[in-house]
Amino acid sequence: MLSEPVLRPPSRGDLPALQRLLLELGYDVDSTQLGRRVELLAAHSDHFLRVAVDADGEVLGAVHAFLLFDLTAGAATEIAVLVVGSRTRRGGVGRALVHAVEGWSAQRGVYRVQVRSQIHREAAHAFYRELGYIPVKQQTVLVREPKELRPRGPTTIVD
Repeated sequence: MLSEPVLRPPSRGDLPALQRLLLELGYDVDSTQLGRRVELLAAHSDHFLRVAVDADGEVLGAVHAFLLFDLTAGAATEIAVLVVGSRTRRGGVGRALVHAVEGWSAQRGVYRVQVRSQIHREAAHAFYRELGYIPVKQQTVLVREPKELRPRGPTTIVD
């Protein structure tokens, strides 16, 4: 295991590293959009966004989680993004990020943490199982973006 990473909210200077990490997962996020999204998440206390950095300040990984409330299942925290750079995987960074989410969630009185992971991410599934997470269902995600409801020009939330 590497030395324990420092977990902190991301700064503007972390955006290029965060963008590279997301690209490792296959998400090519425009830098301007990423900056807006990070700012938006930071403004909402029901979201948890942290980067893991080493002693030199290099970004090793990141996590984004959020509280959700459901009529059928009650309260939970969902890990939306967990990424660790390919050079430092299996070194404890991901584990530290997940434990931080679990602690943050518990501080809010929410003791159920869940994650959705694409079916082909078998290594991620194995990682979560090692941490005690169990699969509870498979589902299909359907999306519609009604163009008739979208305002013209960039918006704060999406763009």
